[in-house]
Amino acid sequence: MRYTLFGAESSKYPVCFLVKPLQLRQQDLQNHYVEALNQQGVLSTSVLAYDLLVTGKKTPAAKQKAYLADELLPVLAELQVEWLVVCDSDYFKTLTKVTKADRHLGYIQKCAFAGYEYLNVIYCPNYAGLFYDPTLQSKIDIALDTLVNGMRNTYQPPGIDIIHYADYPVTVKEIGTWLSKFVAEKTDLAVDIETYGLKHYHAGIGTITFCWNKHEGIAFRVDHLRDKQEAALIRAMLHQFFTVWAGRAIYHNISFDVYVLIYQLFMKDLLDTRGLLEGLDVMLRNWDCTKLITYLATNSCAGNKLSLKDVAQEFCGNYAQEDIKDINLIEPDELLQYNLIDGLGTWYALEKHWHTLVADNQLDIYQDLFKPAIKDIIQMQLTGMPLDMEEVKRGKAVLEGDRQSAVDRINGTRAVQMFTQVMNEAWVEKRNQELKKKRVTLADAREIFNPGSDQQLQKLLYEVLGLPVLDYTDSKLPATGGKTLKKLIHHTQDPDVQQLLEGLIDFKAVDKILTSFIPAFEAAPQAPDGWHYVFGNFNLGGTVSGRLSSNGPNMQNIPATGSKYAKVIKKMFRAPAGWLFVGLDYSSLEDRISALTTRDPNKLKVYTDGYDGHCLRAVAYFGENMPDIDPNSVDSVNSIAEKGHKYGEWRQKSKTPTFLLTYGGTYHGLMSSLGFDKPFAQMIETRYHELYVVSDQWVASQIKQACKDGYVTAAFGLRVRTPLLAQVVLGTSRTPYEAEAEGRTAGNALGQSWGLLNSRSSMAFMKKVRAHPEYREMVKHCAQIHDAAYFIVRNDSLLLEWMNRELVKEVEWQNDPLIWHDEVKLGGELSVFYPSWRSPTAPLSSKSLNSRLRICSQNLKSNGATMSQQQYYLSLAHRVESAHHKPLTIQVLIGQASPNLTQATLQRASATAAHEAEKIMPGIEVITIALIARIELGYMTPEEFSALPADAVAPEADGSETLQ
Repeated sequence: MRYTLFGAESSKYPVCFLVKPLQLRQQDLQNHYVEALNQQGVLSTSVLAYDLLVTGKKTPAAKQKAYLADELLPVLAELQVEWLVVCDSDYFKTLTKVTKADRHLGYIQKCAFAGYEYLNVIYCPNYAGLFYDPTLQSKIDIALDTLVNGMRNTYQPPGIDIIHYADYPVTVKEIGTWLSKFVAEKTDLAVDIETYGLKHYHAGIGTITFCWNKHEGIAFRVDHLRDKQEAALIRAMLHQFFTVWAGRAIYHNISFDVYVLIYQLFMKDLLDTRGLLEGLDVMLRNWDCTKLITYLATNSCAGNKLSLKDVAQEFCGNYAQEDIKDINLIEPDELLQYNLIDGLGTWYALEKHWHTLVADNQLDIYQDLFKPAIKDIIQMQLTGMPLDMEEVKRGKAVLEGDRQSAVDRINGTRAVQMFTQVMNEAWVEKRNQELKKKRVTLADAREIFNPGSDQQLQKLLYEVLGLPVLDYTDSKLPATGGKTLKKLIHHTQDPDVQQLLEGLIDFKAVDKILTSFIPAFEAAPQAPDGWHYVFGNFNLGGTVSGRLSSNGPNMQNIPATGSKYAKVIKKMFRAPAGWLFVGLDYSSLEDRISALTTRDPNKLKVYTDGYDGHCLRAVAYFGENMPDIDPNSVDSVNSIAEKGHKYGEWRQKSKTPTFLLTYGGTYHGLMSSLGFDKPFAQMIETRYHELYVVSDQWVASQIKQACKDGYVTAAFGLRVRTPLLAQVVLGTSRTPYEAEAEGRTAGNALGQSWGLLNSRSSMAFMKKVRAHPEYREMVKHCAQIHDAAYFIVRNDSLLLEWMNRELVKEVEWQNDPLIWHDEVKLGGELSVFYPSWRSPTAPLSSKSLNSRLRICSQNLKSNGATMSQQQYYLSLAHRVESAHHKPLTIQVLIGQASPNLTQATLQRASATAAHEAEKIMPGIEVITIALIARIELGYMTPEEFSALPADAVAPEADGSETLQ
């Protein structure tokens, strides 16, 4: 236990700073804390600092408590310390028994240890954090001001006096009076709601607040503690209010509040697309979102906190009701005040960050990309992904079988059997210490190894087996995740340990799906069409690069095509009857963007000359092993990709190293992740950088500029701040590792930020859809996952043709000079997933749309059907006219042994079209049915179809069916 003083020695020190051992540096403490106190009248002689016990990456709470109770606090009592300024969040929580340190910034807490309750405890960020995030200075200032005000008896908790005027109208009339006033005055209002849940179909509208500045507002109950009739009246008033109100709405996290309000006020049910679109038009007419503004004003490699409780903490204080997980547990008056403070805090957040947004040139990306993209995000969240619940049950059974198989393999290893024995022996010893008379033996022990327990895995892998610690968790404990396990397998030659690690890898992969996705799928609500839909949340501003993130469930973590469980999961997604599930994935977006932005000739020639990228790199890395491959010949290099080629293994071997090196990895990563020896790993790293020297120079120039500016400018002008780079000189032996890591993060963001192109193209396309008089309710945007966009669309060939043309046009957008090239183009092709997401058709191209569409009719070939079992169809598109509805386009598929149409075939198809129209719009009065298109469907050209022997096609019994 060490300490330092800041003046002459004394017998009494009212103030004590508690810091980690590495930060117990007198001059640094003087500069960052004590001098600021001196300026406010606190004498240096009244201050001292002690270090805290630190054991490894994270000090267990039990050791913290023992150190404080047995060693530190008794000493502080002798020194008559009254004020403890704790510069470590974990120790602050231990001393005060609060759960979150940051939320208590600016507060004076009483010590929770018996006998020391007189101590006043204040949380203060560690000054060492300023190196990584200079914005911490404002929080240090708040902590020091709290100390000074406490010593002067002038302290007031944060948020104590922010409400200057508040009204909580109760009756329908009182609420109506306020809403009418807002409409008449066109008042700009911060809007916030409290709900019963986070999903729109469970949320309701418990309470709502409207605030016209950061000190004044109203809040009232909508559904909460009201009968249905009264709640319905208030909902109707809110619907009318939002429809006619011309003021600006200000939200914090608009993709939640407006998403819920649209469903609750405008939609009749989960499938009410018309109500959804009306709600989008009304609610997104004039608005700002302080969460988006805060993101753009603070986006940094150091990270940022975007919740309103964090953004407005210094203004509102710690007013959270345990993050309000259940509003029924909160007193009604407290709930209304909580809701009101959310509204006041939203105004504060706007004032806090708006000027930074403008000054940092983020206004354009906010107005031109982020705000328009919110409309798509809300529509996706209200549309959901279509699920086949029967397939979810079948898939779950497959996954559970695989998990059990992995568990059996894990338990069959000597390592786990030995570890289980050790656990049982430890249980017996502990139990016998607890018992006074009765004794237990190993026969009583029932301890079993749990492969899902990180604590057990840490002990088994690192303490018992002695494997190297390669990665750490956020809480500084040895990592045991799937990625780490794949690295560890290269660090043992023991077959038993290898079997254990392989079993754990398999267990982690399947268990993640069973615990993350399957429960969300099983809980997916059933819509009026009988189909189930899973609704996830999409977060704009959830990543440094600006790309969308997702949660509840995280759709970005859906197993990718080619991975072990991709087919199992994707088979669960299937469009309902009368609709198609379609998607468009950008073609090699990240690779093309890297080539376009860096102008590296070896990246460009993959597209200009036709090189296979994997083959090109394989020859660059391992050329001496392929003496008969001519590196200057496209055909010679690309031949490696041929199935069964003798050098195919080298092509495969080049993939993972390329991925690691592309994202700033080094030969150290190749050694730990892939088990390469040092010379081999260094050789690959050297040759990678020789191949892409131009790209390296471009990234280096961007990072060098960031050292001067303190930021890099990514796609669409997005600013990524680099606080460490602005303080160091890169490339020297004394450059901090953290600064090098920040450079890699910033360099990666330069490329990954162009994933915003997916948001831009979807935004532009959906704008056309919503403006289209016929298609606006026939195209439902349901997800953006990585570089792909997904839709549920009516089964209509003309619609698909229009969509294929218009969406592809937007995907091909390259109007930004940074990514323009006369030869290297962006693009993608529309795919129809039939019968499920697992089975994409060949991508649709505008030149061969009709012939491509035929694959949708029956995907029997991929399911192994023989020629005699395959059905071939004619697809007839009919325009159905009615007296009371807009025209419908109905697609009918006719099973035929010949492509020739007969009068009977046409009559049968027209009758089916009328029947389908009645199913879509019950009560429709059909006036006319006109045949408007004919598309041949099958797995071959019409000529090949006509040439088939008569017995090669098995006609259907009834001769017709609709496409499902």
